[in-house]
Amino acid sequence: MPLIKRNTPFLLGLLVVILVSYLYSLCPDVYLIDSGELATVSYTLGIAHPTGYPLYTLISYFFAHLPGEPIRNLNLLSALFSVVAAAVLYITARRMTNNPSLSVVVAALFAFSPTIWRTSITNEVYPLTGLFAVLVIYLLYRDNSERILYLIMYSIGLALTNHIIFFSLALPVFLYIAIVYRPSLKQVLAGLLFFVLGLTLYLYIVTRTIGGAEIAWGNPHNLQRLLWHVTGKQYQVWMFSLSPAEVWQNLVNGLHILSRDFLYLLILPSLAGFVVLFRKDRKRFWLLLAILILNLLYTINYSIPDIEPYYIPSLVVLVVTFAYGLTILRRLLRPAIVLPLACIIPIINYSASTLRNNTFGIDFGRAHATQLPDSSLLITTHWDVYSPLMYLRHVKGWRKDLVMIDKELLRRTWYIKHIEQEYPEFYEQVHTSIASFVEELYKFEYERPYIPSLIQLRFIEMLQSFCYARMQKGVFLSTPWPDQDLNQIKPSYSRLPYGLTLTVTRDTSIVLYDFSQMNLEKPRVVNDSRIEFNLASIRSMLKRNISYLMGMGRPEEADEARRVLESFQ
Repeated sequence: MPLIKRNTPFLLGLLVVILVSYLYSLCPDVYLIDSGELATVSYTLGIAHPTGYPLYTLISYFFAHLPGEPIRNLNLLSALFSVVAAAVLYITARRMTNNPSLSVVVAALFAFSPTIWRTSITNEVYPLTGLFAVLVIYLLYRDNSERILYLIMYSIGLALTNHIIFFSLALPVFLYIAIVYRPSLKQVLAGLLFFVLGLTLYLYIVTRTIGGAEIAWGNPHNLQRLLWHVTGKQYQVWMFSLSPAEVWQNLVNGLHILSRDFLYLLILPSLAGFVVLFRKDRKRFWLLLAILILNLLYTINYSIPDIEPYYIPSLVVLVVTFAYGLTILRRLLRPAIVLPLACIIPIINYSASTLRNNTFGIDFGRAHATQLPDSSLLITTHWDVYSPLMYLRHVKGWRKDLVMIDKELLRRTWYIKHIEQEYPEFYEQVHTSIASFVEELYKFEYERPYIPSLIQLRFIEMLQSFCYARMQKGVFLSTPWPDQDLNQIKPSYSRLPYGLTLTVTRDTSIVLYDFSQMNLEKPRVVNDSRIEFNLASIRSMLKRNISYLMGMGRPEEADEARRVLESFQ
């Protein structure tokens, strides 16, 4: 408390600047990737994709139901997590350096790094992981009392219920505690009890699934399926299965991400900080180095598009060593020099991080379904389409007449059960083909002998039945890349462009889409490769529409599509 009181002006000024910056750049709606799904789970108190994130779900449920737009409240929650993390980091740096000006720079570098800033202005689980990482480091700089030991163990247990990447910090901390704290057997057992107490939050996943969660990803209704969900079984195909060349490229990309977060030049004080630590505090040196190495080893062996936040433990380590590195130049770094540096960091990183006025995520999903006929079927292979549509359907009650299906999720039995619950009338029409597919799919999920070709055959038959059941209402496909499964559905039927989708039909007569009502714009600031990919797919579909309309002798409609295309160039 005395430490906080002495630094109140610096701390309050720092937090105001960070919060105002986050609010100014805050995403106003659902973004891409997991944003729509997480917001839906938060609002309905459901089960998110592995590893489930029960702690985040419970906290975010409260925020989602505060007055105002649910997604806006959830985006604000992310900002608040990172603001608190910056405050804790400032106090930690103050303990380390005994210099408030240097501590401001340390906290600003963390809060305004593109990795932290971007995840702090949209609904994500990572800001809470960053907060826990900073909190545990702070506790390790407190006294070695029994109370602190138990608080650390409980915090680690809770943190692991938010994101599994925290294990790369937890394991070195456990070893550090054993060496530094030298706990007695009684303290070890009590510490493990507090650790397990934190982990018990995972029981929410089982109880909520049994209780009938609207979204219950993985159907984790028993211990076996809970373990599958918590360990990310369905994602393990992308873990530790890369070639040496791919691992090396991931390492290069990871080092680039971390260097970018430190404006490249400022990574040098971080590296110098390891030298300072090695001389002054050998045990903390090995602790931080172990966290860095373990986090890097795990992350570079995992291949997913949104990998950047997985480097948060490494980022926290480098920010801490950055504080040590700055102590070398303490005499030169006066407040008149240091504080302007802290102000320059957000200015430099703003364009790479901001999502101000960016409604592309929700608009992109909506544009695929707005003009679809009543009660028609939309099958998509693109998560950036399906995820925002989840939010629109489950939270906003939008277009509940449509049957909207993610083709990739169909290969999981939990999703089949979700379709049964969500579209009972549609399910009744296609239940025979679904039952034949699920019979084979269970063998695959439970690692029993199975025939891959038979699973694929049943899968295509099921997709065929989906289309047959909704052919009179309309069948539409959304895929930004060639898909062999969808190509096998009604191969003799035409695929005619209809906005951002393709309609599957035997009738080759003109199908008109009103491009003046598309309501989708290119963001003013394009700072995300995911947006760039989606913009490219939009341009491709618009060109396809133009060619189709010109071929059908509809130049006026083609011109309207061409005007939309020009706005995306």
